[in-house]
Amino acid sequence: MSSGRRGVPARHADTVACIVVPQSTYRPEPLAAALRRAQPEWEAVAVWCGDPQLRPQLAQDVQWRDVESDDRAVIERETVAYEPHVWEWRRALAVASELLADGAASVVLVWAGSVAVLGSLEPLVRGTGRSLTLVPRVLGPLPDDGRAPGEQDLVVAGPFSTTVVTIAAQPDGAHEHVIGFMDRMLARSPDGGVGPWLALAAEAFGAGRCDDQRIGAGAWRWGDDTALLDLPSFDPLQPWVLDPDMTGAARISVVGQEERERALVAAAEQLTGRRTPLMLPGAVTVDPTIRRLVRDADEAVPMPWSAAADFRRWVESRYWPALHGARQDLRAAFPEPVVRDAAAFRSWTRSAFAHDTVPFPIRHGATPRLRLTVEDPLRVDGLNLVGYLTRESSLGDVARRVLEGLRSAHVPVSTIASQRTASPLLRRAAVPDQRVAYEASLAIVTADQLPLLAGDLPELFESTQRMIGYWFWELEHIPQGMVSAIDLVDEVWAGSQFVADAFAAVSPVPVRHVPIPIPEPTRSDRSRGDFEPLAPHLGRFVFVTAFDHLSVTERKNPLGTIDAFCRAFAPGEGPLLLIKTMNGEVRWAQHQRVLAAARRRPDVVVWDAHLSRADQMALVASADCLVSLHRSEGLGLHLAEAMWLETPTIATRYSGNVDFMDDSCSLLVGHRLVRVSDGQGVYPPTAWWADPDLDEAAAAMRAIVADGALRTRLAAAGRARMEGQPTLAETGRLIASLLDLTDRRQ
Repeated sequence: MSSGRRGVPARHADTVACIVVPQSTYRPEPLAAALRRAQPEWEAVAVWCGDPQLRPQLAQDVQWRDVESDDRAVIERETVAYEPHVWEWRRALAVASELLADGAASVVLVWAGSVAVLGSLEPLVRGTGRSLTLVPRVLGPLPDDGRAPGEQDLVVAGPFSTTVVTIAAQPDGAHEHVIGFMDRMLARSPDGGVGPWLALAAEAFGAGRCDDQRIGAGAWRWGDDTALLDLPSFDPLQPWVLDPDMTGAARISVVGQEERERALVAAAEQLTGRRTPLMLPGAVTVDPTIRRLVRDADEAVPMPWSAAADFRRWVESRYWPALHGARQDLRAAFPEPVVRDAAAFRSWTRSAFAHDTVPFPIRHGATPRLRLTVEDPLRVDGLNLVGYLTRESSLGDVARRVLEGLRSAHVPVSTIASQRTASPLLRRAAVPDQRVAYEASLAIVTADQLPLLAGDLPELFESTQRMIGYWFWELEHIPQGMVSAIDLVDEVWAGSQFVADAFAAVSPVPVRHVPIPIPEPTRSDRSRGDFEPLAPHLGRFVFVTAFDHLSVTERKNPLGTIDAFCRAFAPGEGPLLLIKTMNGEVRWAQHQRVLAAARRRPDVVVWDAHLSRADQMALVASADCLVSLHRSEGLGLHLAEAMWLETPTIATRYSGNVDFMDDSCSLLVGHRLVRVSDGQGVYPPTAWWADPDLDEAAAAMRAIVADGALRTRLAAAGRARMEGQPTLAETGRLIASLLDLTDRRQ
């Protein structure tokens, strides 16, 4: 295909589809193939908008289109200087201008990975007599129903799609005015959104609208028939939701919409891939400060890729002053970064990579802290207890129960509060001593936080003669960040044997299993009929699975429970499965996956709600059986609480729960170990967890429904097992014994 020259028209089809390929793993070939099927008379070209050294090779039936006037140095610098979507538009406009000058009547710009073609696109090129034809995001007013995206999102994004647009040649050259206007506006807003400028161009030049409901189906609207999908946020690996990052209820749902599901399957190949950050040689991510430096430079800037070393030195000599000047928080913290605050600012820059967004691999540094009082001499008859004592968190509760146990056993304690947690403050928290009074310290903080605690409270670590870390974790695999924390302790204590074994496998210091008794939960007076999802099913056998999506949905494995239930019972056979979730609006994609799995059965009900702790316990108490086909648990608190409440339990025979569960008080399900999948960034894919035997789980479900005597026995045995735990006072005496304090107290 000839690229043509200005004033020398090339031979082009009347309509050329220009496929814009961002810095990403998206490929233009599937979209080009779909365009050929839908519009065989059209021509297709592709334009690359990412790292010039990473432009991929293409199949022979689609070619890259460059701009004749391209200068390598200019392209490299401008690729860095502009926010990605702005740069993509500038490149697309330049290519469109040349294609129209070379003889094309219309150029349809479509973004690879955002647009999928499923049918005729003629509505995009029907004569509107306008230089610009745009696709509205919505075709009418959006209802005020709290669903996303909403009116405020429309204001921010702009009223028209920014991933599909048609530019048509005009005899008077008006299309060049439109292209020039858009390019100038984008050049003036290098970090801004494209949508508002597209809306301004539409108003200024009287753009045409493609109001055909078949064009532009996506997260904003979806009609009965679909020819073009506009899905810039879609992930084919999560096809149950159109935008995995959406935190609220979606305006356009997929689950249960068979035509939409089929359309997404057909479009998957065109949308497969992901955007990737623009990286410079040396694994430096281009951030807003680097973009601004390149864009605003008065002198010649080295070429970012072709002269990578020179460019890196150029950036490093200017980066920190530019960052300081752009950020009000840094100006407030370091008012005089060159003179009076120079040392402090340099110290901050060395640690910024660890706790900020700068793109350089700078080592960790200390964080601001409150000093502790260190008594002299230190006593040997008590313990410094360190933890999230003033915070509402599960580990904070563990620390407070340990404190109660120590005091019940009359062990002297000095309390030290760690504040490195996002958990909220307790409303009536006791004031901590913040004093190092004893030679031994017990730190009930997460293992990965211990190095940061050492930086916050160096006096504690310098004066402590016996430092103990009390840790929990959910997998047998201990991450490297936790392994390195072992160097800071003399012992590791764990709340379950499972966690103790995991740490013992990697620890050069002693590891002990030191359980903390699980207290009896307090339930509200609500009964089954008071819970809306269960009220219509008072006479049915009810299984309940309860979990928080923020605890990693795949680890809790609700899909396994649904599958086992479906194997155990035919539709309408009698039992009901309630999947009680919370934070589904925060983990929208994961929750939609659960809904997708549940919709095949009317006797599987999903209920996402935030209940008070007392009401949650009442719900568990109202169930006939609690099911946890988890992949791994550090402890399994929800199972222990069900046993306290005399609700029979079915659970995976794996991880922390087997400390208090066996065949005498629960129905345990076998498993095999598999590699972690979908660990949501919390658990690495190199780790292992359980894959419970779903046929065995189904058999357990059938058995517990059929045998009332079995249910009665398990309920009583579970309660007895919980009542047989050591008391808090006994736990306090155990800790004193482990620390050899019983004979040393004065």
